[in-house]
Amino acid sequence: MNRKHIPISIVSFSVLFIVQYLLIYNTFVLRNNQYQVEERKSLDSAYRNLLLNDKLFPGGQKIIDSLIKPRYPQFREAYEQGPSIFDSLAQDFCDTLFTALRDKSNMDSLFRALATSKSLDTGLNSALIITDLEITFDGRHYIPFLRGKYMLNKEMPHILIDGTLDVIDKQNQITGLTVSSPQGNSYKIAFALHADDPNSRFYKILKQMTPTLLLAFLAIAMVIGIYFLTYRSWIRQKKMTEMTSDFLNSVTHEFHTPITTIIVANRSIENLDKALLEEKIPELTAIIARQSSRLQKLIKQALNITELNEYNLEKENLPLLPLLAESVSDYRLSLEQDIDLELTYDHPNPDLEVHVNKFLFTTAIYNIFDNAIKYNKSIEKRIAVVLTQKGDRTGIHIGDNGIGLDEKQLQSIFQKFYRGDESSNRPGLGLGLFYVKKVAEAHGWDLDVNSAKNEGTQFTIWIS
Repeated sequence: MNRKHIPISIVSFSVLFIVQYLLIYNTFVLRNNQYQVEERKSLDSAYRNLLLNDKLFPGGQKIIDSLIKPRYPQFREAYEQGPSIFDSLAQDFCDTLFTALRDKSNMDSLFRALATSKSLDTGLNSALIITDLEITFDGRHYIPFLRGKYMLNKEMPHILIDGTLDVIDKQNQITGLTVSSPQGNSYKIAFALHADDPNSRFYKILKQMTPTLLLAFLAIAMVIGIYFLTYRSWIRQKKMTEMTSDFLNSVTHEFHTPITTIIVANRSIENLDKALLEEKIPELTAIIARQSSRLQKLIKQALNITELNEYNLEKENLPLLPLLAESVSDYRLSLEQDIDLELTYDHPNPDLEVHVNKFLFTTAIYNIFDNAIKYNKSIEKRIAVVLTQKGDRTGIHIGDNGIGLDEKQLQSIFQKFYRGDESSNRPGLGLGLFYVKKVAEAHGWDLDVNSAKNEGTQFTIWIS
């Protein structure tokens, strides 16, 4: 995987998300339409049965006929006099008609009774509207009667007679009827019944879709999880590859130095004059011995470090304070420069014994010391070793005044082969602190580190 795969993965996930969204949306629309169809059919049938030989609502035709029939001669006369006179008369008549219909309408209570009889949601809101009203004098040509303020347009596409439904559209229409009579002095009226409860329907449909939604979200979550695990695995593999590469480079450098030194010392012995042989041999053999020991240590550290665990350790009970004092003393003697290395203790039991592998313990302590000196730019380098007790645990605190670690480094210093940015010009294989961590784990101890950039570092081994 490379950088190009990240945007490709993001695009792929986005496409998957859009596809899932469209599938869910289409499912919702289908369920919504199905719900409306079943509801409409039931209400439509009941409403039509209620309006046999009637208009708008039971008794609506009687109201309309009683108001319009006596006025046909008046309407004809006004129509013949001109549009303005007819429009004024039509508007006055509509005021009277619509007021009478609204006053006499019982559609709201009838609709609730219909809903109850069909086992529908009684929370449905309804609207009874008039969408057209025309009159004819000869039974063939119809004259629009909705004039003036009642003229239908985009702002007012219907006349509301009864009901509380706010949104009136084709989606919630239950029934639409047009009634006319092919004879002179008659009228044509178009009216419709609408009903809806969007919130109630939404939650009902959502409840029906719960399995679909759960499966969709589960599929998306699984895809995200798989992508995350794959990406994290790739990051780990990439990091391990980089650390392995650094390790091989370090091994090449670290092994090259002692091997070259041994070869040079050996050739020097071969080429020495007899007069200088006795004088130089001890010095050269000491160099060979020292470099051979170093080479042996590197090889052993590189090859055997992963074998550390609590089952193959040979442990013994040793007094901790003298063991620490011995480690500090031996390390101080091995230094070629003057380092302030001191051991103090604030422990109630100086005779405390621990079950420990002495060689691994001292090697781990030396590794911490090595890092404290290697990553220290101070003129006066200091290492403080303090033995304390906290509760039932004993703490070995090893602090220095070195260059310190940032948050990113603190998360990686115990990884195998890890070497920080400051390690490029310093010897090492990136195994020292990994070794310390493995020794602590093999003994069942805890290892903490506290550090800040340019403020030094403190390692704490907690023995319980």
